[in-house]
Amino acid sequence: MPEDLMRQADHFFAEGDYVRALDELSKVMGHDPEINQRIHTALGRMKAVAAREFAVGRWSVAEGIVDAVQENDRFLSATERAECRTLVEAIKKCRDKEKQVHGIVQAAASLAAQNQFAQSREVVLQAMRDCTDGRLVARLRLLLRGFPHPLGRLLYGFDSSIETNQFVRPHGGAKVEPMFNEEHPLGGGFAHISFPGAGSRVDFMDPPYDWTDHKELGIMIRLASKYRTTLQVIVGDLQNAWTMDVKLIDPYWNPVRLSFDRFTAFGRPDWRAITRFSISSLGTEPAEIYLDEIRVKPHTA
Repeated sequence: MPEDLMRQADHFFAEGDYVRALDELSKVMGHDPEINQRIHTALGRMKAVAAREFAVGRWSVAEGIVDAVQENDRFLSATERAECRTLVEAIKKCRDKEKQVHGIVQAAASLAAQNQFAQSREVVLQAMRDCTDGRLVARLRLLLRGFPHPLGRLLYGFDSSIETNQFVRPHGGAKVEPMFNEEHPLGGGFAHISFPGAGSRVDFMDPPYDWTDHKELGIMIRLASKYRTTLQVIVGDLQNAWTMDVKLIDPYWNPVRLSFDRFTAFGRPDWRAITRFSISSLGTEPAEIYLDEIRVKPHTA
């Protein structure tokens, strides 16, 4: 029985579900130092995850994680307990501050409830543009992701500097700059990405873990540099991936629609376990692109 519980705990650890992993470890009787160390390590990771969730405005998630950590506080040091208390106090203060920005969110939500999605979207985009409050951006971003759209559910919109800096990570000399232009036909902001050459890329953080309910990836994109270029879209994990090449030939906004059944598999990728989503340059010459909404389309659409 203990071996089964340990295996189940390992399974939850691998999935990043530390709360359930702790539940399984707590069922193992005795005072095995190895188990205690694993619990202590898990609590440390959970505390870091809670701080990250709080930073992007997901307070309820952060509070749930902190509660789970504090339930096992016998494994924490005095310093770690103090850090948890500090995080809880910060969450409480932000919940008070939430009342100050409630009007903006409420106005946009009210319009959306009346199916006035275009008007609601405009309220959200105007609020996000110059917003420096990460928690408000997170709430507005969540509202945007709930709006219906023919290309599917919004993953990344690049409608605030905070969002772009939080969710886009450049590698290999690539550069990312948030852009705002009143004449932008799609409204809101977009990302200006520069690739110095082949292999440079951008990673998109926190992609959905399970893509099995979807059939298509949609990307609004346009060429910003003089010469044509080819990019590669990568979806998978660090060892296995689905890939598809995308050629950009003109300087106009175009919806690039990538059906999942057209991707090429390398290794053994699984649409149920996505931890990596990237766009990489295949061209030998420097290239620049403008990138806007990235969406996933469900099977039912």
